[in-house]
Parts: sequence; structure tokens; C-alpha cells
Amino acid sequence: MATEQMLALARTLAVLALLLMVLQWLWARYRQRRLLRDNVRDRLRPSLDVNSDSEVRVTLSSLERILLRADIRLSRGQLMVSALVIVVFVGVVLSLNGALVALITAGLIVVALWMYWRFRFQQQRRRIYEELPGLIDTALRYMDAGRSLENALVESFRDAPPVFDPLSFRLRSAVESGRDYTGLFEDFAALYQVPSLVLVSIALRTSSRFGSSIRPVFQQVAGSLRSQQELRREFLAATAETRFTAAAFALLPLGLAAYMMLMNENYSRVLLSTSTGHVMLGIAGALQGLGVIIIWRMIQGVGRD
Repeated sequence: MATEQMLALARTLAVLALLLMVLQWLWARYRQRRLLRDNVRDRLRPSLDVNSDSEVRVTLSSLERILLRADIRLSRGQLMVSALVIVVFVGVVLSLNGALVALITAGLIVVALWMYWRFRFQQQRRRIYEELPGLIDTALRYMDAGRSLENALVESFRDAPPVFDPLSFRLRSAVESGRDYTGLFEDFAALYQVPSLVLVSIALRTSSRFGSSIRPVFQQVAGSLRSQQELRREFLAATAETRFTAAAFALLPLGLAAYMMLMNENYSRVLLSTSTGHVMLGIAGALQGLGVIIIWRMIQGVGRD
């Protein structure tokens, strides 16, 4: 029996390796053709002079936006290697324990990755909300010292936390080249879902076009963000017990199920090898998913924004 399992595992790994080689070859051909097409398009495109009134906007691919939101610094090669490791692991589980266990394993991996990305994304947004009032105050102090609005913004974001690095770099480049930089704040606000930066962008565009003062808007945004963070901390302290109970109710059934299956082989064999066990797993998974969704909807918004 062990020999047959090892033979099946070897066949699965061989098929996965062959599939990976084919995918790499197709990806290399696609990249080569795309690079050639882009080079031809760039050569045929007429040269355009950089206008001082041109607007700077940030263009990112979908994958780059997802990674940037969570501050995950992985190259395409590292992502492909990680995906290959996950596929091989799921293939090994499939060859050893069957399709049902492999499907459950793949679902758990997807949920774990999504939770990790969501946690990192919320951390990034929390840093933005905590640091943005101080950056606005710094810009106002530079303006009081006689700096222009553009130089004050560049200097205030120069020493900003790493989460503001994409905005700081593009802002400095736009100001040095004399282009419109207000769209950068809108792009950054859309990337991390920060409505306050949209208000800052509108105020900057209005000030640059009509010459209105930007100070009242900056002061109002900084004050509203500080009061919002204070209310958020009070709300987190008041709902800590509720959020802990909700997390325990969501994770405790999964932990008990995993413990029972590991401690009792007969119990796990009935669940994984019989049609009745499959039905029980399906019903339990559906009920667990429904419970998690209900709990999530009940506590949605707690500790955010």
C-alpha cells in the first residue's frame, strides 16, 4: 500500500513538473512578444514634450495594487515560486488523501492568505490615519516659515513613515518637474480608501486654480482625523470583549474539529472515507461559513475608520 502511494505521489509530482515547464515556456513566449510589441509601439509613437500643466497620475497593475496595499514586497518570480509550492502541497494532499481533503486544504490556504492580506492592509490604513495629522501640521509649519505650498508638502512627506513612500517619491518628482501633483493624492486615497486625502486633493486643486487659502482646509482635516482616532480608541476599548467573543465563536469550532480528527483516527476515517461523513462535512462547513459571515456582519466596522 505504501509503495502504491509513493508511486502515485511520484506520478503527480512528475505531471506537476511537466505542467510547470509548459507554463514557464508559454509565459516566456508571451513576455517576449509583449516586450517586442511595446518596443515597436514606443518607436512609432511621436515624441511629446512634457507640458508644465500636465497632470501626474499613478498607473499600477492589479497585482501591484494588491501587493502595495498590504506592503507585501514580493517579485513576480517569488510569487510564482510561492504559488508553485502551494500547488505542489495541494497535489500531494490530493494524491494521499483524496479530492475532498485537497479541496478543504486549498480553501483553508485561500482563507489564511486573505486574512493575512486583510490584516496587513488594515495596518497600513491605521498608520496613515495616525500619521496624516502630524504631516499636515508639519506642512503648515513650513508654510508659516515662508515656504511655498509645494515645497512645504515635499518637505513634510520627506520624513514620513514608509507607508507614504509611493506618494512622497511621486510628489517630489512632480513638483521638481513643474507638473500638477493633485491627482497623486486622489490615487493614494483610492488605493488605501482614505476619504480625507480626497478632500485635501480637492482643496489643493481649488487653491492652485483660484488662489484660495489652503490653511483652513488643512486645519479642519487634521482636527477631524485626531478626533476620529480618539473616538476609535474609545470604541475599541469599549468593544474589546465583544470582538474577542466573536473571534472565539468563529475559530473554536474549527479548532475542535481539527483536534478531534487528529486524536481519533476512526472518527477522521468516517468523515473522510464515507458518503455520510462527506455529507456531514459539507453541512458543517456550510453552517460554519454562514456563522462566520453573520458574526462578521455583526462586528463589521468595529475598530475601523
